[in-house]
Amino acid sequence: MNNKTKGAIAGIAGIALLAGGTTFALWNDSADINGGKITAGNLDVAIVAPEEGTSTWNDISADRTDNSHGINLDTFRIVPGDTIQGTFNIDAALEGDNLVAKLGLLADGTAAGELLATADKKGVAITYSLVDSNGAPVAGATDIALGEEATVAFASADNSNNVAALPTLGKSLDGTADYSVVVTATFDETTDARTNTQASALLSGLGVTLTQDRTAGTGGGF
Repeated sequence: MNNKTKGAIAGIAGIALLAGGTTFALWNDSADINGGKITAGNLDVAIVAPEEGTSTWNDISADRTDNSHGINLDTFRIVPGDTIQGTFNIDAALEGDNLVAKLGLLADGTAAGELLATADKKGVAITYSLVDSNGAPVAGATDIALGEEATVAFASADNSNNVAALPTLGKSLDGTADYSVVVTATFDETTDARTNTQASALLSGLGVTLTQDRTAGTGGGF
């Protein structure tokens, strides 16, 4: 056998080794997997405009013969003994098998102005509460001082393990109020002389937050 023939045979053997050491195929098969589609849930909150003909702010002073009646906060002038109340309707939504969220009431609320009551000064005291669509107070969210944060936990309606039986919210906003934040301002009736005449109080940053919570013990989904 000459050198050329030996070289050709060696080349063929090398190719066979690179191909896996064999020149024949074994049985094999494959199948497709339908991985499906992963879809995210939803978390949303909005303020719903008051119904036509109703007022956001009302004078609820107990000694008014027409208690309660709507007022225009821009033109209303509060005096000692008055109590006024603002109602802000909330539409909120949750969707997700393990979704729980806390509704923060006026978490960013701030107030300023000499009309506000302080520890050593009479004036207007401001509190807030959360009520349901029937006007019933929500436990743990009543008569909270402005500036203090109160949170109430909710679960999504499709939460499959709502073990704490948390109140639920629908999967999308529908323009209907689920709850309302009620802000109450009361002018101390014992204010005397001319204390705080023509003074003012500015409420700013009033709002609500809806924040997912995965803390064990909160309730649904855990």
